[in-house]
Amino acid sequence: MQFDLKKSLFVSMAALGFFAASATINANQANAKSYARVTSNSKMTSDATTRNVSFTGNNALYTKAGTLRGARIVATKATLSTLANSSSSSDNFRAYRVATTNRGSVYYKVVSFDRQYRGWIYGGKSVTSFGGGIKQFTTFNTGNLTTDQQNSLYKISNPGIANDGKTVTYQQPAWTQYQVGRQILDSTPYANTTFKITKVGTRTREGDQWVYIEATDSQYSQANGWILYSGLTQTQTPVADNAIRINLVDSSNNNTVVKSFDYAKTGAQKGARLGTQNGSNWTIPSADQTAIQNQANTALSGSGYYLGILNQTQMNALGQATFGSSVNIPVTKQSPVANDAVRINLLAPNGTFLNYVDFTKSGSQKGSNLGTWNGSTWSFYSGDEQNITNLINNALSNTGYYLTNGKLSSAQEQAIASGLYGSSVTITVTNTPTAATTTINPRQVGWGGSWFGSTQLNAVPDSIVNTSMNISGITGSGSGGSVTANDVAQWQSNTVDPANFKKLTDALSGNGTLATNFNNEFKQASQYQYVSPATMKVDMGASGTYFNGSDLVAKAKSAGLDTLESPVFPQYDSTSKTINWYRATYTINNADGGYSGNTVNAYYNSNYDNPTKVNNPS
Repeated sequence: MQFDLKKSLFVSMAALGFFAASATINANQANAKSYARVTSNSKMTSDATTRNVSFTGNNALYTKAGTLRGARIVATKATLSTLANSSSSSDNFRAYRVATTNRGSVYYKVVSFDRQYRGWIYGGKSVTSFGGGIKQFTTFNTGNLTTDQQNSLYKISNPGIANDGKTVTYQQPAWTQYQVGRQILDSTPYANTTFKITKVGTRTREGDQWVYIEATDSQYSQANGWILYSGLTQTQTPVADNAIRINLVDSSNNNTVVKSFDYAKTGAQKGARLGTQNGSNWTIPSADQTAIQNQANTALSGSGYYLGILNQTQMNALGQATFGSSVNIPVTKQSPVANDAVRINLLAPNGTFLNYVDFTKSGSQKGSNLGTWNGSTWSFYSGDEQNITNLINNALSNTGYYLTNGKLSSAQEQAIASGLYGSSVTITVTNTPTAATTTINPRQVGWGGSWFGSTQLNAVPDSIVNTSMNISGITGSGSGGSVTANDVAQWQSNTVDPANFKKLTDALSGNGTLATNFNNEFKQASQYQYVSPATMKVDMGASGTYFNGSDLVAKAKSAGLDTLESPVFPQYDSTSKTINWYRATYTINNADGGYSGNTVNAYYNSNYDNPTKVNNPS
């Protein structure tokens, strides 16, 4: 048989090609089965700060999920281990995409904060937590301010444009959050700005301390931000152990410090509070109040701000303040004078501004005088002087300064009465207190509480009710022979004409109407009366000093004026057919506030409807 080599070779080659192609197809099918495929790929939407990550060193970083066909290494496991132990925060990473494969593996796409590395890394089997070659990483750890940092002020040491962490401020400590950069690009305009520290912490990798600073003047608040603590210079010393640093801040912005001063107290211990708590409020000793007000007013002189009277909010802040620390007290900037007002500035004898009051009178025209001129002196219109005096006494309360005897002097009257509406006048007040006593005006508590429907109590000199009534067949010592309560007392005690007492009791027992009228006449005559004590005056401090109602009640109790008694009065008892004696008692309940040297109302409860039985008064 003839052998065709050429044909055989062709057939062989063709067969070989077929088998080769078959092998290639089978190989490709085998390879296709060995690669994973992505079933989901999405942007991560959780809080970005929780997606700062580092590496475990167990897996490398790839251009795509490592089990996908064509994945190439971006960084080896060794490289990632080096980055994980880096001492530079620019080597921090942020995870921003997550993908899963058909094999249930999770991969995260990450980028370094300096953008030198970007790729995918195996992250375990769950999308709810990092695993595999990646782990969550805290780039910055917050801390607590030291006492020194809390109580000091600072400036930027070397203002300029350098991006070195010490020259300008940052929205977050540098390289601790992805794509969060500088707060300001140039700190030169803030060279003389003082800052306080409000937050502190350290970067995890470098271990350096960063602080958040806030300008004490709010007009420079755009520079507020994070900076290296080493980039600051302290400009205000720490507070002494026996002192409290009082920062006088703008009442409309607690971050704007107008002035600061240290209030020191001999013997004070660090950590002790200045005041004492009384319910929900705090009080501080009056000597401290006066001293703090004086120091504050001196510090604020010429600033356009004033402290005024320490209100309860300010007292609460001061009372809770501890020695060795600082406290913020809001102060108010003077507002423009209204067209219908005269501003009265109050100065201490040394010229220090203390406070001001605005006397407003509806209908007044700007430029018109407050008072009237008679050709030689100025005088006030009716009622204005007392209203102005009350305003000033109120403003000076607890300041340590006064109007002499609580009243305007002739010179002060002339200065104020000649003032023009829409402008201001100035008077000087004294720091020498004048003695004065306050008169208590007693009133019976009314139907609507102490003030509503209260009734004036009237002082009487006699301890027995002073009234009389005509009783047929009986002659007493009253007008026209009428019977007085004093007659009844003497007849009953057998000191004067005891026969008349039997006539009286016989008449009352035989006539129910007469007995009722007898009881009503003498009891009602005693209503709203009290036997006048030696005095109804108490010492409430220097003339013009303001006091509250509880202060007056306490003084009344210490002076024995908390209980008043009505005159005694007789009452016929038809059951026992005898005459008994009673008196009403008035017990102090509360009082109005007021000014020392004036008359102030105090309100007393009465047991008139259930009076107290007493012995025969004669």
